[in-house]
Amino acid sequence: FTMSILKLSEAEKDFAISEIVEKGVVKPGDKFKKMLEVRRACSFHTLFFGVGDCFLLGFLIAACIWLLLIQAGSQVIICMVFAVSPFAYIASYLLTSWKEHRLQLYDIKMTCRYTVRQVSAFRMICFSGTNIFLNVLMLSLLMRFQLPAVAFWKILGLSFVAIFLYGIIMLVFQIKGMPHLTTILPPVLWGMINAFVIAFYGEKLETMLLNLAGSLVFTITVIAFSGYLIALFVFFISKAREEESYAIS
Repeated sequence: FTMSILKLSEAEKDFAISEIVEKGVVKPGDKFKKMLEVRRACSFHTLFFGVGDCFLLGFLIAACIWLLLIQAGSQVIICMVFAVSPFAYIASYLLTSWKEHRLQLYDIKMTCRYTVRQVSAFRMICFSGTNIFLNVLMLSLLMRFQLPAVAFWKILGLSFVAIFLYGIIMLVFQIKGMPHLTTILPPVLWGMINAFVIAFYGEKLETMLLNLAGSLVFTITVIAFSGYLIALFVFFISKAREEESYAIS
């Protein structure tokens, strides 16, 4: 038995090498294509399989907190708005995480095609999107009953900044590979820091926020939004050793 060895020309070798390199090297555009691919596969039902009720419950809890804030009133109302703004994000994330681990739904997510990080990134987009929608509604009521003299877009911009800042804090812990700390530590830190600032510097901070120029608020909002998108993209494409697991088939 003899085996003939096929010899390639130099041109064929170069072509084969270039093909291997082209298919093996991940280009920036490929990462965006991957995001679009995951998005097409991940409907709302798929993203929140088994925990959709927790997502909606978090939204309702945040709406109740907003209504209490509107009814109660405060001398540091803008500071309170900043502190409460990401609450729908916080409540939905905590409730969905709790139910997944309580009913072992997290283990189901780890058996499919797309990684847990990729699915979590799109969940965070849903959390922030619904949080923004809720804040627009509630701030409209707040401005009507308590702050008719303050520019609506300024308060709305500060509310958006709070949402994006909280999202960045969460994503930093996630990127560092600390998912368990992400569930508990960010809301605790957010609550403690805001409570401390309002208790000791609330009146001064309120005056400073009221006097901020609209252009400055817009600039800060754009910066916070850009930082949030960058953190989401880094989180989406990054991989931790323990997260080679898959979430969506």
